[in-house]
Amino acid sequence: MDIYRIYVINNGADAQNFWCFLAPPQELVNDQRVFANSNVRLRIRNNVNGHNYFEIPVQYVIGAGASNNAVGLGVKIVSNIVEDANTGEIWEANYSTVPPNEGPTLTKLPKVSPRNTIYIVSNRFDKVKNQDNDWFCNQSFGIKTTSGFLGMTWSPEPQETRILTPKLRFYISIGEYGSNVLANWDQVANQAAVVDVPTSFAFDKCTVIYTSTGDWKVVKGEPEPVA
Repeated sequence: MDIYRIYVINNGADAQNFWCFLAPPQELVNDQRVFANSNVRLRIRNNVNGHNYFEIPVQYVIGAGASNNAVGLGVKIVSNIVEDANTGEIWEANYSTVPPNEGPTLTKLPKVSPRNTIYIVSNRFDKVKNQDNDWFCNQSFGIKTTSGFLGMTWSPEPQETRILTPKLRFYISIGEYGSNVLANWDQVANQAAVVDVPTSFAFDKCTVIYTSTGDWKVVKGEPEPVA
């Protein structure tokens, strides 16, 4: 398993919460129903000694859930069930129709998806009836790290097939985000450091610097030693 380390240096005037987000696959980029979702963050004081970093093993995960919370901006969503997933796999998410208010299941199918893709297939369920009874389904894709989940969440449609071609691009951002609270992609990406695999890395390591002017710098490799 590949493991990437992103060092973060805060040269700003104040302590900041630094969040790590995973950029969406190409298939989800322009889908307004898909929201950024992360609980991976570091609080870093300005000009602090020592190393602060995000360590990201590349283990994809898919999640499925159902709750009384509708999928939308500013809503906290945590999947009921999460499974490790790899490219070339097809997963079926089975959602119940109320009553009763049951959570979903995830099953890996004995089929193979096209190269470098992961498929998530939703079963036949009555989304209208569920939502009329305040029961909302959710679906997620992302990466599981030592610190938590970073990825994206959306409301699935019945009998829908989501084709995902994972893209290893990370956003390092500061802002008033919440753990597992859904965020807008434009807000996350517009004022963030963009870290691409492998171009931003040297020996699977890179350094992100938040400057005193509020700009970002991305440098390959580990931070330079302090003189």
